[in-house]
Amino acid sequence: MEFFQFDDLIRYGSQLADFALNIGFVLGPLIGYVAQYQLIKSQKSVGSFSIDVCAILLFANLLRIVFWYEKRFENALLYQSILMIMMQVELLRSCLTIMNKSILKAKPDTFFDSPLNKFWRWSQLHSYIACLISFLIFVLLSSYLNLGNPQYWEIIGFLSCAIEATLGLPQAIKNHSAKSVKGLSYAMIGSWFLGDAFKTFYFIVKNQPTQFVMCGVIQLSVDIWIMLQIAVFSSKKGDLAEI
Repeated sequence: MEFFQFDDLIRYGSQLADFALNIGFVLGPLIGYVAQYQLIKSQKSVGSFSIDVCAILLFANLLRIVFWYEKRFENALLYQSILMIMMQVELLRSCLTIMNKSILKAKPDTFFDSPLNKFWRWSQLHSYIACLISFLIFVLLSSYLNLGNPQYWEIIGFLSCAIEATLGLPQAIKNHSAKSVKGLSYAMIGSWFLGDAFKTFYFIVKNQPTQFVMCGVIQLSVDIWIMLQIAVFSSKKGDLAEI
């Protein structure tokens, strides 16, 4: 009897640990962006934050959701993608509100006027939403035409991970060009590193597609690059916002 009780305890403990792992995986990546969002609102400045980060996460997570239809990986990954899309739209809205106050234009740039020439440099949120909807419609139509093509779905999975793997690159390039990390959140960069380390571990433990593991390794490398930039630029100028 005691043996079965102990066995049940082990099983329940394992289920609880798995539940906690999934909750941490879904909510953990959002923490850094919430901190960056609060920093932007409190300082009323975008600072060194790059809105290209929003673009990468939005496109990558839309592709991941489509990829889920075929591969049906862990539900935690699906929930994370949905919440991340919502977070990035709100973060983008906040950035545009502040940027539009500092830059006055007689005629704002829109997706419909300059879909490629001014890509992801439009003035109004609805242009970004229109771009994302157009992209999603294109991917859904393409996916419908390739339902029986396994190579197509592998490409979708690869593209999702390849786009997400470049997440830190726009930020690192902007930091390098400006030789500054002013207005960048410690919490966001720290959450990138810890989140990517946790995510890579999660992918390996859960035996997720190889594309996801490769994505995690590449992101960790870029995270380390940005952390080195923080160490160098903040020591020279002392301009890193702490949060």
